[in-house]
Amino acid sequence: MKNKDHDLETTHRVSIVIINWNNWMDTLECLKSLLNINNSIFQIVLVDNNSTDDSITQIRDFARQIPLEIAEFREGELENPRSKNDLQEKLVLIKNNINHGFAAGNNIGVYFALQYFNPDYVLLLNNDTITHENFLDELLRVACRNDRVGSIQPVLLNYDSSAIDSLGQECYWWGAEDICMGQPLNHIEKGIFSDGEIFGSCAAAALYPCEVLRETGLFDEDFFVELEDVDLSWRIRLSGYNSFLAGKALVYHKRGVSGTLSSRDIIKGVKDEPMVRKWHRQSRNWLIIVTRYYPKSIIAKAIFRYPHKVLFTLFRLIYSSIILGKIRKTGKILHKNLKVRKKVKKNRFWSQICQKWLKSSPTKCGNMHK
Repeated sequence: MKNKDHDLETTHRVSIVIINWNNWMDTLECLKSLLNINNSIFQIVLVDNNSTDDSITQIRDFARQIPLEIAEFREGELENPRSKNDLQEKLVLIKNNINHGFAAGNNIGVYFALQYFNPDYVLLLNNDTITHENFLDELLRVACRNDRVGSIQPVLLNYDSSAIDSLGQECYWWGAEDICMGQPLNHIEKGIFSDGEIFGSCAAAALYPCEVLRETGLFDEDFFVELEDVDLSWRIRLSGYNSFLAGKALVYHKRGVSGTLSSRDIIKGVKDEPMVRKWHRQSRNWLIIVTRYYPKSIIAKAIFRYPHKVLFTLFRLIYSSIILGKIRKTGKILHKNLKVRKKVKKNRFWSQICQKWLKSSPTKCGNMHK
């Protein structure tokens, strides 16, 4: 898809990968915003994670109204799609056979883009986002003006732009968070963000050079969903690349809010409660990050400074593993990552990364003026 105008910074080819799962209304709103962006040459790869609602029908109807031709593929057809020329100027729709989760679902879309479009960049974009018309050009501007770029993230605001959603990823002694998430923002402050280096990019909206992804690999599918982007940020840094915030690029993110488990739920041992699965993913995935990348000295400091968080992480993992019957599988995954840790410790950038980016506590965001 090509717009009317472009300049030197926007002649780079970009493939945009979006995941849909039973949420066609948000997906269509995201697609509408993309069709209105300026100064960019891009291709959209929409991956449906085996939705059980009428997402496919709604997406087809939307494309027909634009009008926009769709090139549809079932997951099993991806090895032998039609010729590359047949895919130009079309919305690629990949229909997965099962719900592969965020990590593997995105990987399917990225692999397709790398193989059949050979873009310069891949942009991962959550389907519950709305893009500003200049956001992609601003991302490319930052990419072109910095060296050893591994990823670039826009400023993520919440849907009504009343608060910050993310100014990039940061890691501290026992946690990884989006910088300033939830920080209220008034109308005077909305244009005050500047470009700057960050630890890594939140994959709700992140631009990656394809040469970097080919070197580092894509998401680790053991994560399924949550913290897979933090893991990728570590691998990007360990490969000698940097990540940046594009302060003038704006994306609006709806970001769902999850429920909680009461003490009564825990005592009863609810087996089908979605929050138990979320607990399992969060605690397991965080311990994968710690096992792979955190020095023993930082882990020791975390135990003394955040004993409640460390104990709660361990409790959640043990409890959820028992309820879900995943004790052995979880143990194998964590044990496997001890081998990864040995390789990481030999990396020449590892010590420097830990010293620079592992903070004692999250950033305080009371003063937003940069």
